[in-house]
Amino acid sequence: MTHRIASAALILGALLFWAGQSAFAQEERMTEEQAVKKIQQLEQRVGELKRQETTLEAQLTQKNQLLKEKQAEHEKCIDELYALVGATRSDVDAYESRLRRLENKISELLRLSPMDLLSRKSEVDEVEREYTSLAGNKISLLPAFYDRVQRVGENIKVLRDTLAKAEKTYTVGTWARDRDCLWNIAKKPDIYGDAFRWPKIWQKNRDQIRNPDLIYPGQVLKIPAPAPLTPEEESAARKYYRQKREAAAAGGVPEERKAPETINK
Repeated sequence: MTHRIASAALILGALLFWAGQSAFAQEERMTEEQAVKKIQQLEQRVGELKRQETTLEAQLTQKNQLLKEKQAEHEKCIDELYALVGATRSDVDAYESRLRRLENKISELLRLSPMDLLSRKSEVDEVEREYTSLAGNKISLLPAFYDRVQRVGENIKVLRDTLAKAEKTYTVGTWARDRDCLWNIAKKPDIYGDAFRWPKIWQKNRDQIRNPDLIYPGQVLKIPAPAPLTPEEESAARKYYRQKREAAAAGGVPEERKAPETINK
């Protein structure tokens, strides 16, 4: 306010100075009475400008007050909305950070080729677990997040579809001709090149392999992406080897030190 009054005073001074200069320049053509009248007109104009400034200042103050009231109402609505989902502002901020990280990770995975994605299948599993966690949180129902969470779910489905198309399969041959068993299949260079990863194939195909010592010609086995054994796969392998040791001890048969080899004929 003070700044604007000072500006008006400066304008008035400039106008008066200009009027004075004009008066001097037109001294021979303007009488003293005319000069006074001109100055009065300018002063009147400055007065009008001041009144307009006062009116505008009052309107601005009123608008600012209204804006503060609306902002307060908005903040109250936000708090009430968050309360409906049992969350605080810090909870919502933390949720937004998690969702943003998940969106960035999925964007990265979507840019991979099918085979590269297959080699990083564990990361797809991780983002799906994070998605499940976020989608199960009531905060996901807030308007700011609902569409984003739905889009994440759709993108994960795209990743899963891509993996399904890229996943390798292997058709079991005969033992006599191909020496096919889970151990030998895992050892093949175009599978894992590592016989000790045979539990991956077993666990992935539990729907058709109940006993890893028994696979049959013609079975089409799904081959998981190359990766170290998961804790679940390691646990299954330890249980298998323990049962083999117990069976060998009970029957007096030397313990079989390799993986399944009593296979198809």
